[in-house]
Amino acid sequence: MKIILDTNEFIFGLDREGGEEASVKLLDVIRLLIEECEEFKLFVPEIIRKEVQKNIPDDLGADFYRLIYSSEKIEHHFTMEVPVKLLNKYRNEKRLKDGDALIAAFAEFMELIISYQKIDISTET
Repeated sequence: MKIILDTNEFIFGLDREGGEEASVKLLDVIRLLIEECEEFKLFVPEIIRKEVQKNIPDDLGADFYRLIYSSEKIEHHFTMEVPVKLLNKYRNEKRLKDGDALIAAFAEFMELIISYQKIDISTET
């Protein structure tokens, strides 16, 4: 199982006091999968890391980095690997903003499950 989490899942999930309950639970499940599931991989593309770094409260920044560097099952990737044709599919056909289009194209290119509900990832071209 290969997964990518949206920026907000990290931000709200790490905030155990004021975060959204679903995001907190999702990160708990991710931690369990990292520990228990041999086939599990969490992908953190640079655009997600940068968005989290820019938007996360200062007191949660260290928790974020501790999480994403806590296991070999968490892979870090540059999004420049994404084919332009795939990126344009999400920009033009799906009408996503540039950042969302890049995340969606990356997820499809890497054949990942994505936690962002507004993005329709389909393999139709």
